[in-house]
Amino acid sequence: MAPAPLRLHAVRAVTVAAAAAAPFVIAAPVPAAPAPDPPAPACGTPDGGGFPLDTRIHGGPAGFPAGGPFQELKLDLTNTTDAPCSGVHPVLVLTDRDRALRPEQIRFEFYDAGSARWHPVAFEPTEDAENVGVFTGPDGPGGFGGFSVPAGRTLTVPVRLTFEVETAPDEVVVNAAVVQRRGEDGDWVGESGDYLLTVGPAAPAAPVTPTAPDTPRPPGPSAPPGKEPRPPAPTAPATVRPDVAEAAEAAEGAEDAEEARELASTGRESEAHARALAPVAAGLLLLGAALVWVARRPRHR
Repeated sequence: MAPAPLRLHAVRAVTVAAAAAAPFVIAAPVPAAPAPDPPAPACGTPDGGGFPLDTRIHGGPAGFPAGGPFQELKLDLTNTTDAPCSGVHPVLVLTDRDRALRPEQIRFEFYDAGSARWHPVAFEPTEDAENVGVFTGPDGPGGFGGFSVPAGRTLTVPVRLTFEVETAPDEVVVNAAVVQRRGEDGDWVGESGDYLLTVGPAAPAAPVTPTAPDTPRPPGPSAPPGKEPRPPAPTAPATVRPDVAEAAEAAEGAEDAEEARELASTGRESEAHARALAPVAAGLLLLGAALVWVARRPRHR
């Protein structure tokens, strides 16, 4: 296979070596380590030379505000040969105009349909102030062993990107190189064109209008307009006490008797009101317990 000319010469050696390493991390030797997986079959040879996989980044926005939410893009891997290509690991290369972008400012994830989860991509700087990240993930169940692209088919990989809030405004060129992992080695099998994006300033925080502590509050919805709410009456038992009835009968004038009866009636209303609020209070307690449970349960990507 005669590969087409590359525009990512500065990072080719770095990305091929990174994508071929198992599991993409240099570790100290371990005694009696299991034998590595057998190399995947080589990808097919395209007609007319070039790479086996056509690669394209598309479908995303041109602007990414610093500190904003993830925004999704798509990475197409098209197998132009008559043989399947497995163990495929894209390598993302970000080159910014000001050479000020740092790896920790980049947040990038790709979706692995095999494990039905998003995997974060860690970036490393190069000597040319580029940031390189390999599509990899943990080994074992739910891990990521690379993409498989059937012959003559296109695999579309959802990806998402954002930048931390302290990232300075800049222009960034994104490229995707593609490496097929073959045991402890790797083959360069694809390369995308440029995807241009702009990192914008962080969105300003919404202004908070302070409320004066002495601002008079309007009457509640239960209070009719133009009338002052009646002050709460003292608590009384639900039934008319004999001494209250006797006091009412012995009171001089109808006005005193009316006030006594009103006092007894207020006690009954207070008890009924308390009974009506009991289920509401219980519902609020259950809601609070549910919210605590949701906050504490494990979250899976």
